[in-house]
Amino acid sequence: MPDSRKQRHMPTSLPSVATFHAPELDALSPELAGPTDKAAFWLQRDIVRGVFQPYERLKVEQLTKFYKLGHSPIREAILLLSSTGLVVHEHQKGYRVAPVSVADYLDVLDAYQAIYHLVLSKSVERGDEAWEERVVVVLHRTMKVRKVMPDGDPLARELWQRAYKALHRELLSGSGSPVLQRIYSNLGDRAERYLNLYADFEADRERDHHAEHREIVDALIARDGDRLHRLIGTFFAGAQPMRDIVVQRLEAIEAQNGLRRRRAAPARPAVPKPAVKKAKGRKRA
Repeated sequence: MPDSRKQRHMPTSLPSVATFHAPELDALSPELAGPTDKAAFWLQRDIVRGVFQPYERLKVEQLTKFYKLGHSPIREAILLLSSTGLVVHEHQKGYRVAPVSVADYLDVLDAYQAIYHLVLSKSVERGDEAWEERVVVVLHRTMKVRKVMPDGDPLARELWQRAYKALHRELLSGSGSPVLQRIYSNLGDRAERYLNLYADFEADRERDHHAEHREIVDALIARDGDRLHRLIGTFFAGAQPMRDIVVQRLEAIEAQNGLRRRRAAPARPAVPKPAVKKAKGRKRA
């Protein structure tokens, strides 16, 4: 597991989503009824985006100043996120951002793709006409959002990411299963965090996401399950070059940390061998 214990403390070079203010972005955000909802959503997105690094301590006092919220909402937000896989608790040490590893990333990816196909199948089976109409409306809204790469404007990038998250959320809402949708959402956040932290998005620059999603929605409306799952498979495969880079970088970090630990390990003291007494030979009679 990569050792991320060298923490990067706030303030960070990446802006928090708490600082983003735009009507079109607010329209793609969940309803934030109170301080706890705000704290949980902001902290979740900031962890996923890489504002907080793997294994970084989540100090309540520091977060209250960062988000300009009270202690109680921050504590409750941290507790809520500890059930999502983005935050971990260590006995007598408090809460930290979840660590990262090759094994965890591959496990998350496998589960994410499996659950996506499962929930999508249920949407095709159970979704009604009202659901189809919502999907078409959200697709139309998404087509208007400009594609922005990570090196672009942070607010515009967040708008792009939320637009497509909203579209996929609507695609799967026809399943009628809040439990499965919540599992998908948690896995999606964990997978997205790895990409934001370690991926090289250059391979994604030329992809036509609008065209890919338009085809997916067309197959969904036609209730063509075989074509739909084939298109989803192609969609996942399109991101494979980025995932390969993530794995390579995680492997390099793990190898480097393994070498560092071996160098830091104290040498074992030599254990003296017990003296062996030579047996005296018997005299022949």
